[in-house]
Amino acid sequence: MLRGIRVGRAGAAAIEAMRRIALPRRLIRQAIDYGRVVGATDLWAILQGQTMVRIAAPVARGLGVPLRVHVWDPLRWWLDAHGVDPVNRQLDLAMFDRTLRQAASCAAASDPMARHYEETYGVPSTAVIASIDPALAQAPPPKLVSDDSVVIGMVGQFYASEEWAQLVAALKIAKWRVGERKVVLMTFGHERPPNDVPDEHLRFMGWMDQPDVIRTIARHCDIAYCPYPFAERMAEVSRLSFPSKVPTYLAAGRPILFHGPSYSAPYAYLKERRAAYLCRDLLPSAVYNGLAHLVEDRALYEATALAARRAFLADFTLPQMERVVRRFLGYKDGEAEAGPSIGDRGV
Repeated sequence: MLRGIRVGRAGAAAIEAMRRIALPRRLIRQAIDYGRVVGATDLWAILQGQTMVRIAAPVARGLGVPLRVHVWDPLRWWLDAHGVDPVNRQLDLAMFDRTLRQAASCAAASDPMARHYEETYGVPSTAVIASIDPALAQAPPPKLVSDDSVVIGMVGQFYASEEWAQLVAALKIAKWRVGERKVVLMTFGHERPPNDVPDEHLRFMGWMDQPDVIRTIARHCDIAYCPYPFAERMAEVSRLSFPSKVPTYLAAGRPILFHGPSYSAPYAYLKERRAAYLCRDLLPSAVYNGLAHLVEDRALYEATALAARRAFLADFTLPQMERVVRRFLGYKDGEAEAGPSIGDRGV
């Protein structure tokens, strides 16, 4: 669609081709001019979308500064999600490859992505994952909040919709109970959850600031649910990306019920930290059995909750994030504490 007019696949491909020619030139000139005015010493470019991929390397060359790229999700997923035609898709993927090879460093979305990009492109890569003020860390009692219910928290978008649907299907089969406990889903975000959850089993909290989300999960939720895509078309995303909801859950000090493939980046992390019950099968029975194990095994629940808190304090606090960002920006480890603050470096 262009201004409400359906243009078809051929028209969309033509429009994307014109954007490839015209838009980057103007943006590149503007970015170079701005970089010169502020005296940029490095270019930090977030490669999210085809436009940024097209302009990052030319801007760095125009400024004569090191290019430091930041990747949140694989470009292939972005292009597929936005319906980019096959020709422009291949051109942009090739440009992404060239940009990574030219970069001085890469901030990746996960440790597996950092290793993959370093091996594939030869670019020094560091996992930089959104982190949280350690003062927000919660230490709720490592037990269920209530004796007659279990509240499952879910934060963010429902992009893992098939996995969510399997959870809801499992709960419907079980008549929304685990043993004698009533199950309630508490969701946070802009949209109500799909799959027609009955009102008596849903608390839709809407959008809240992250500190309020963390405190609410700690006080009112027993388990934090993290679905991640099993679908083959999403395999690269599952393998390389990392959901931002995981640090939020860990900061709340509640055990995670992870529902995703064993090859995924969050699965590997949570398994190492023992901060989740891992359901590596899409079937409703698998996710329900995981839920039941956490609810009914008090020792398992307590151990997983305590491990969640330890994982947050070890890996996802702002001081830890500052250390990895400094490494990404080219500071040596010895300069991490003694060097200037990140804001003092022109980027």
